[in-house]
Amino acid sequence: MGRMGSAGVLAGLSLAANLQAQALPGMPPREAPPDLQPPEVLLPLRPFAASTETAEGRRISFRGERVSETTEAWLIEQGAAQSEDLLLLADRIRYEPATGLLTAEGRIRLEAAGVRLRCERLRMDWHQRTGEAWALELEVPPHWTLRASHVAFTSLKLWDFQRVDVTACPEERPGWTARLSSLKVDLEGFATLRNLWLWLGPVPTYYYLPWGIYPAQAKRSSGLLPMSFSPSGPMGWNLSIPYFQTLGDRADLTVSPDYHSRQGVLWGGELRWHPQVTHQGTFKGEYIRQRSNGETRYRYALKELWQREDGWQVTADLNSASDALLDADYGRGVGGLGAPTFDSGIFVGRNFRHVAFSVSASEQRAFYQPEDPFYQSDFPASLRRRALPEAQLRMFPVPLFGLYLEAGARMSRFSYLLDLGEDTPDTSYAWNRGDAFARVYGQVAQVGPLRADLQVLGRYTDYGSTLRDSVFDPDPDADDTPLEAALSPFLVDGPGLRRSLASGRLQVSGIQVGRVFKDIKLFGYRGDLKHILEPYLAYTQNSRTGEAGRIPRFDEVDSRPGVAGSADGERSIELGLRQHIFGRPGAGSVFADLVRWRISTRFHLDPILLPDGRTKRGWASLDNDIDIEPSDRVRLSFRRSADMGSSDADNALSADFTGKSGSRLSLAVFSTGINRFLVRQQGLQLGGLQRFAGDRYRLEFQVNYDSRRKEFTYSQVALSRVMPCLAVSLRYSHVSILTPGALGREDRLDLNLTLRSLGDLFSLRR
Repeated sequence: MGRMGSAGVLAGLSLAANLQAQALPGMPPREAPPDLQPPEVLLPLRPFAASTETAEGRRISFRGERVSETTEAWLIEQGAAQSEDLLLLADRIRYEPATGLLTAEGRIRLEAAGVRLRCERLRMDWHQRTGEAWALELEVPPHWTLRASHVAFTSLKLWDFQRVDVTACPEERPGWTARLSSLKVDLEGFATLRNLWLWLGPVPTYYYLPWGIYPAQAKRSSGLLPMSFSPSGPMGWNLSIPYFQTLGDRADLTVSPDYHSRQGVLWGGELRWHPQVTHQGTFKGEYIRQRSNGETRYRYALKELWQREDGWQVTADLNSASDALLDADYGRGVGGLGAPTFDSGIFVGRNFRHVAFSVSASEQRAFYQPEDPFYQSDFPASLRRRALPEAQLRMFPVPLFGLYLEAGARMSRFSYLLDLGEDTPDTSYAWNRGDAFARVYGQVAQVGPLRADLQVLGRYTDYGSTLRDSVFDPDPDADDTPLEAALSPFLVDGPGLRRSLASGRLQVSGIQVGRVFKDIKLFGYRGDLKHILEPYLAYTQNSRTGEAGRIPRFDEVDSRPGVAGSADGERSIELGLRQHIFGRPGAGSVFADLVRWRISTRFHLDPILLPDGRTKRGWASLDNDIDIEPSDRVRLSFRRSADMGSSDADNALSADFTGKSGSRLSLAVFSTGINRFLVRQQGLQLGGLQRFAGDRYRLEFQVNYDSRRKEFTYSQVALSRVMPCLAVSLRYSHVSILTPGALGREDRLDLNLTLRSLGDLFSLRR
């Protein structure tokens, strides 16, 4: 026994020495030192993260300033709970791994895909994503905010509110709020609401909806849109509940039935498509059969733009209406004096290397009243001008012996459609026209300071039909003779005609004379000015067609077929003076063209017919063209001509001013000769936009005055108060309605309230 004990002791000492020789640590003591703190005290003193796996395979992790564990739950203070698709931040969190129950209190924020929830108390099943929240604010895309005292949710996409406030305003005090007694939201479907009452700030409105269902998805989805209501108007109170229908990812349809208590339903709709980046279009239409008189009224507009990669371009702008007063009667807007509201056009074309090819069709329509000047009582109520279709081939200018050559050809079919009244069927006149031309132009000589420019044009035009009578025929024995228009210029049912025209213009420009003025101070301008004068003398001669009086005046090819817009048979001498005033702020900077002024007059050796129907022979008027642009914010233009050389305005003054804040002012005073519908116009147009108080207030106005009628035609003035989520507009409109028995009012006062994300929901009209 002694030996065995001694041998065991020696073996133990030998093993200990061997371990020390290998530098291995010794065995730890069985008991911890008495001064070591327990884990529950040490854990809150260092960053800590714990994780566990739920029964559904969702991994949940915790972090916080203080984390503790009991036999039933994890307790986190000032921390977060997180999984792959969900983040929860709160002052206090309790999570039970066995049941998945999570409760949180104090400054809670819950974020998931498409959802952001803030509340004071939360209780939810982390496994099933169901639960309740108290004192909450929920944000859902695109910019909706819902505030309530309580909500229950069966998933993060399904929410059930009782007594909730909904708004699209990001402000702490929103401009508008919708208060609902009940709201069920499916973020992948629809929102069903009950007892909606709209408030503007602290003020309640009459807008109430007992029940409604609307799309709640963040992406485009079909469903009802917010309704609009107006308690008063010339057609009675009206109610509109639009419906939106998606047609795939690239198209949609909106149907807007607008019920008027006195007239019935005005059906409106809009179809939009955008199949490609370079291809988009819209179609809008309105239709009503009025209850009071059984009249059918309509209006539609189609717009299409398609720019193909192979260079072809397709554009369409089609507009049509039963009458000119649909907008005025139903409050859809007002137009300007002489504005081509009912014009339509289709264009298909492509530019090649040397030529451009296009096929187009167009229609212009105008409505007339008995008070329109110049016309007799038998003139039609409306007139349409149509070009259906017109094919054109145009050659780009090419060099030719030091000059330039361009040419073109057109094949067209034109028509006039006359509306002669309810008791008379519509009358139409159609004819074909083929036209080809070639023009050579450029500088032909330079002798010292004198320069000579030449234009030579040859034109051949074939008319399938002409006017019944010779209407546009100058009388060499009369001067300033008015044209008896009435229906004669539109009765195109005469025999065909072929016109060959030769036209030439030789212009000699004199020496340029200029002077520089240093350091000029004038009307707020300070800098250097350079004034340049250039006189010129031009002689124009065109051949005359024997039956020019029977040629219909559809466009410039008919009325001004020569070079530089000269008339058939014109032989004239023109004297003119061009002036330019250049300016710069100082030496070293570039001169800018501030003022352009042309003064000219003509002496007609042979009588010609002006576009407004008057005959002119001898000296014409002194024409003035002035354009003043001292800066990019100010423009002034003036034109004065008693004898028209084209169908533009013969007397016009226009001014445009743009302020730094975006305010603008436009003024135009004009008097025209016969325009494309053979109508004279004289009037004044004034329009602008003035911004006040940092763009919180806006004054917008548009005034149109007809000098011949001596009355205001289409005018409106609007004062708006603009807020981030609410715009209030008070608008006064004056619409000149001359038709007996018109349903609309000439003077109207509208109060419109526009809400962000909801549009124009309110409209009070007097």
